[in-house]
Amino acid sequence: MDKPDEKQFEGDLKILRVVDPPKEKIKPIHPHIPEPPALLLMISPIRTGKSTIISNLLLNSDFYGQEYFDEVMCISPTIYNDKTSRFLKKAFDCYDEYSDDLIDELIAKQCSFDDPADRPQVAVVLDDIIGMIRREARINHLASRFRHYNIKLLLMSSQNYRAVSPVIRSNCTHMIIGSPFPNIKELGKIAEEMGDQFGGADNFLSIYRTATPEKYDFLYLDLTANPPIAYHNMEKVIAYGGQGYSDAVANANLNMSGSENAESKVIKNDTKK
Repeated sequence: MDKPDEKQFEGDLKILRVVDPPKEKIKPIHPHIPEPPALLLMISPIRTGKSTIISNLLLNSDFYGQEYFDEVMCISPTIYNDKTSRFLKKAFDCYDEYSDDLIDELIAKQCSFDDPADRPQVAVVLDDIIGMIRREARINHLASRFRHYNIKLLLMSSQNYRAVSPVIRSNCTHMIIGSPFPNIKELGKIAEEMGDQFGGADNFLSIYRTATPEKYDFLYLDLTANPPIAYHNMEKVIAYGGQGYSDAVANANLNMSGSENAESKVIKNDTKK
């Protein structure tokens, strides 16, 4: 078969952009909060305010608030005896044991909708349970595919960073590192893995110390930003990634000073209560 004469074709070949689907109508949120879909990984020792942070995110209207998600599933071994979590227990579907069946049932329900746009917007919280589940657990697989099932927030907390599977660590979009952190070796493991995004492990540890001058303070990382952003709590930017520590802090302060727009307003939270 003869090759067609190129002269009969007019114009250049261009790859056209595929039109994005219509944006979902969801409640606006403060720009410091993880924008869904998000996988928020919390690494924090015992009694450092993890449950308080989770309660604020899901119940406090300054954060997501109780009406943001269509459904919320909370799985925590202490959900029924932790006073801090008592409002979560009243508001959402809560379980004190993890099982693959819970995840399978959620996925099956989401997939039962013929039109993905009709699927409920779901949040799934696993508080201090990561170290209790096996590596082959469904939740580890879900960490790389939660967006496909309209799970808008997958929030996982653990006291031990390396107990979290590599799949979850590599797919997290945001991170919270609590304080005080008495296990220096454990904190060093986090700095070793995350340091490359913030100018090295030593810079990362300096940023962490800047973010956590008081008990219950935490370092919050937005890893979806380019460069990634480090916050003191969720209140103010303290550093940008990809720079030496002093430059990162100086640039953060320069960009934030005197600004009163929505990007820089301090979120009022209850983590010290």
